[in-house]
Amino acid sequence: MIEENKEATLLLMHDEIIQDKENMWYLDNEANNHMCGANNHMCGDKDKFMELDEAIRGSVTFADHSKLVIKGKDTILIKLKDESHQFIGGICYIPTIKINILSLEQLLEKGYDIKMKYRILTLLRH
Repeated sequence: MIEENKEATLLLMHDEIIQDKENMWYLDNEANNHMCGANNHMCGDKDKFMELDEAIRGSVTFADHSKLVIKGKDTILIKLKDESHQFIGGICYIPTIKINILSLEQLLEKGYDIKMKYRILTLLRH
């Protein structure tokens, strides 16, 4: 029998004060989150996009059945901890979302390795 209403499990916690909230991204580990039709990255800051295909439209449905409108999808440049940058594609542009979200599931599908050890999560792209 499949249990429908499982409680979420905290897999990652950051206990330092974040100074640069504009470049902060939440990591979504939910394999079935119904966002953007599947597991997808999301950002509400249009200025972060290096490219943006505004012809892509749709909506995001959250677990509480609330919806946000997608007004494009494409590529952004993320600043990494070492001050270098990485292009990430497939980001949904959702102007009304207040946080940035990266889907771990989508990163795995794009060839990233995800490792966790001693409260540190590392994303590597080969």
